[in-house]
Amino acid sequence: MKSGLSEQELAQRCREGSMEAFEELYARCSRAVYRYAYRMLNDADEADDVMQETFVRAFRMLPHFRGECNLLTWLIKIASNLCRDRYKTRMRRREVPFDDQLANRPDNSLWGRDPADIIVQQDLQERVRRVLAALPAAHREVIVLRDFEDLSYQEIAQILDCSISSIKLRLFRARRAFRERLESLLKA
Repeated sequence: MKSGLSEQELAQRCREGSMEAFEELYARCSRAVYRYAYRMLNDADEADDVMQETFVRAFRMLPHFRGECNLLTWLIKIASNLCRDRYKTRMRRREVPFDDQLANRPDNSLWGRDPADIIVQQDLQERVRRVLAALPAAHREVIVLRDFEDLSYQEIAQILDCSISSIKLRLFRARRAFRERLESLLKA
């Protein structure tokens, strides 16, 4: 379905109301929005809901998109706000997420590999996931945006509405907290 439109052309066509352009925007960006939401919420169903709501809101707000950032950055900003709202609601209710799909999902990339290596890799991935989920939301968010989604400091600053220098400081502190927690978990 890729039409070869540049991002500026795609944004313009979306603003003009083209459903084909919006479908292409969804095809290009939905996985990244889902990954971001999943890493922030640690729950596949909630991440899917956030992804869907992000695109519903984006569709409504497209006429107001000024193009000051790229489309993915804009979508992640919408998803970030939705994740924060859900996190606040979860904290008020004291909910603890549990993702059954993660535990029961087969991983086809494991065929033909040494079972011991697979177990070690899965154990490490689970520990990293737990440490990431245990971080404060502000730390988790900046790590996910920079280290998992590979966004630039400028894009992260646009999403979080703060300066690049504060993003760098927040990322430094977040990585330090992540490293300390992971090291203590690995020693246990």
